[in-house]
Amino acid sequence: MCVEPFKGPTEHLDAVLAFVNVLVERQIVAHWETGKLARLDDHGGGEAALFGRVAHGTTAGANRVAELDHEIARLEGELSERATDADQLPLERVRQRFALSASEERVLAIAIAAEVSPHTRGLLRYLANDGRRPVLDRALYGVLVYGARGRADQVHELGRRSTLVDNRLLEATEATDSVMYAPIRASARLLELAYGVVRIDSELAGIVELVAEPPGFDAIVVSPELRAQLTGLMAGAGGIVATPAIILAGPPGCGRRTLLGATAHGGGRGALVVRCGDLPRDPDAFAYVVRAILREATLFGAMPIFADVHQITEEGERTRERLLDRALAGWREPIAATTSVGNAQPLKLARGTIVIEVPTLGEGEREAMWRLSLHGSAPDVDLANVAARFPVTPGMIVHASRAAEAVASARDAHVGDADLQLGLRSAMDEALAALGTRLTKAQRWEDLVATAEVMDALREFVARIQFRRRVYEDWGFADKYTKGLGLSAMFTGPPGTGKTMAATLIAARLGLDIYQVDVSKIVSKFIGETEKNLAQVFDAAEAGHAIILFDEADAMFASRGEVKSSVDRYANLEINYLLQRLERFAGITILTTNLAASIDPAFKRRISFTVEFPMPEEVERERIWKAHIPSRATIAADADFGWLAKRHVMSGGHIRNAVLRAAFLAAAEGGGIRFEHLRRAAEVEAQAMGRVV
Repeated sequence: MCVEPFKGPTEHLDAVLAFVNVLVERQIVAHWETGKLARLDDHGGGEAALFGRVAHGTTAGANRVAELDHEIARLEGELSERATDADQLPLERVRQRFALSASEERVLAIAIAAEVSPHTRGLLRYLANDGRRPVLDRALYGVLVYGARGRADQVHELGRRSTLVDNRLLEATEATDSVMYAPIRASARLLELAYGVVRIDSELAGIVELVAEPPGFDAIVVSPELRAQLTGLMAGAGGIVATPAIILAGPPGCGRRTLLGATAHGGGRGALVVRCGDLPRDPDAFAYVVRAILREATLFGAMPIFADVHQITEEGERTRERLLDRALAGWREPIAATTSVGNAQPLKLARGTIVIEVPTLGEGEREAMWRLSLHGSAPDVDLANVAARFPVTPGMIVHASRAAEAVASARDAHVGDADLQLGLRSAMDEALAALGTRLTKAQRWEDLVATAEVMDALREFVARIQFRRRVYEDWGFADKYTKGLGLSAMFTGPPGTGKTMAATLIAARLGLDIYQVDVSKIVSKFIGETEKNLAQVFDAAEAGHAIILFDEADAMFASRGEVKSSVDRYANLEINYLLQRLERFAGITILTTNLAASIDPAFKRRISFTVEFPMPEEVERERIWKAHIPSRATIAADADFGWLAKRHVMSGGHIRNAVLRAAFLAAAEGGGIRFEHLRRAAEVEAQAMGRVV
């Protein structure tokens, strides 16, 4: 005979309630006949009238018990036969995912019925012979499910480390007087599932993200070696012995989560991404949330991925690490995590860890990634050239592609090269907006007035960037030098000599964005925050291949001092971290300072180029005065720039201020810029510099 499956969670829940009511009624009748159950006095709720019908059934004694046993077997068989679709019936999914025994199934059914059915709750109070008893406890479960012969199973299945309690399907409260009478009731999460609500636990909102069907390896760009390694690790997971956790290390945007998602996909699993930075810091709350995370991973058949797992053990605190290890003690399914580069042992687990560093995409792989992300929306763009110009991470490519497609769609056109650059810029602005500012000055190389030595050094710096791929990759120098592959320069000289301007011109020549780091936002009085902010800047710049500009670098790169207090020790630790991070940085860094002597010698050793911008000579000052006058400005014929250059020894920045001041003086008088305006403005600027005119 073909049995019709349940049409949905509601019909399934009704059948569960009917089964539980018969189960409880059977125990009431058995206890009544043996004299173990006295008539319940009415406590104002009408219990005596309600239960009189149950206790004095038309069929008495053993016959009634036998009838109820038969009905229990029939209803339990019907539940088993009709509950066939775990995707449609959340309670059936719980049974299958957690491999529940028959007694555990009954326990959950009773716990649910006691919460959702007033009639069942009344029957349970009558069976307990206490109308004031609010919830279930171990003793009552023993009567209904286990009996005298199943006490060993009862201890195992209702203990604190049992499947039902440990996974927060049941909530157990420790009693002060008796362990057997400690309340055990259905959790809010279990009741959600009973009513057919299939979603991630609301208590984990903002902490986890479920990717039910992550893309496989065929949908991403990954080297054959890394794919084979991850596939092999996944194939060995899920056995009797827990396999080591897979930890992928790399900068943000390098594709760590995507690779782990593809690994989970290859094992027929989803991915449950946990943002470790949002996990509770309180140990008790942390342990509770971790158990809830593992429950959700089991429920949805997903592999937990602890993103940025090093944040669990930051500042040397290992309490949460130990709690995580304890929670994973019985976890036999695969587990993974991501961490930043440089964390050789980001997490210690009894099951062991395998740390794999995600390699940087080669030029051909970046081109393939661009094609994959753009879905053919940029037919006129030379993506090979884009891949060569922008050695960015996969995450940055995906972000830039989405932004470029949105911009092109707004004008109903294909994605162009400018759209891709705009997309990359938007991704960088989002990553660095809190700690830096993108510089967008419109000067030209002709506007930079500097000595021949300075110009030669700047051209060499640009050439070194342009040909770094040939030297490091094609000629194999990257194999010889494992660190220090980035390029750094320090521009020194008095204020206003063109150091920042030269940095922006270099960025424009290379077609790269340049971000000026806000030192006031980087440095923090809280221990560890400065290093965290620096890591964010370097990681974002490396992912987007942008230039980092540390203006007034002496504020951060000053020499380390003698340790006389804890403040000195932590200040030196910050400088040490900056030294290490600068050496590992594979991008472009420019430092400007007018106090070169205060820079720590260790930083100077790591600087690839040092360019000194001297105070301009008279001839150069005259050129600067002329260069600052726009072509559209009206300038009088009597303007003697030679006299101004000879009279006032100023840097380009001060000359700029003087020219701008003269322009406003002229505008206020209603005419063009005359020599008198320039002379007066130059004298005021000289006085502002502290010089006697």
